[in-house]
Amino acid sequence: MTNARAEDISIRLAGIADIARLSLIANATFLETFAGEIAGDALIAHCNEKHAPAYLAQLLDTGAKAWLAELDQSPVGYALLTAPDLKAARDGDVELRKIYLLSRFHGLGIAQRLLEAAVDGAAGNGRLILGVKADNVRAIAFYEKHHFKQVDTRRFDVGGTLYDDIVLARALGGNTDHE
Repeated sequence: MTNARAEDISIRLAGIADIARLSLIANATFLETFAGEIAGDALIAHCNEKHAPAYLAQLLDTGAKAWLAELDQSPVGYALLTAPDLKAARDGDVELRKIYLLSRFHGLGIAQRLLEAAVDGAAGNGRLILGVKADNVRAIAFYEKHHFKQVDTRRFDVGGTLYDDIVLARALGGNTDHE
């Protein structure tokens, strides 16, 4: 835990000028979350590919949206929305590809604020969908608390190693259909 208070953390839409910040917090939170759970070489390969500044810039250039959670202009978390890349996706769906927060900022309501920004940013009448590691009980409980329901499963590649994910969905706008 930190001495920071929820009101000390700002949430803002990120742009191309923020790519270095996004890459830094993406790597830091992924390593903090999965070091010791995912093999080191796979973890590094994933970060080098999926968190590289050029890759993130390409996502933003093609319509992705990202939000940064910051304390005194230092990134402490982020959320990333993209076009869906899940077989369970339907027309109008948006994928919450990433939402991570450094653990010392857990419990302050920051993840909920990032999620709310992503839900608002997704808009539309489809669903917000995401994949989460099947054994990540804490994350699954967070999503279920925020009206996500399981709609599918998948295998997820992290640096050449496959892991089991569950796919969750939450209705957006006037849509009430999760399935």
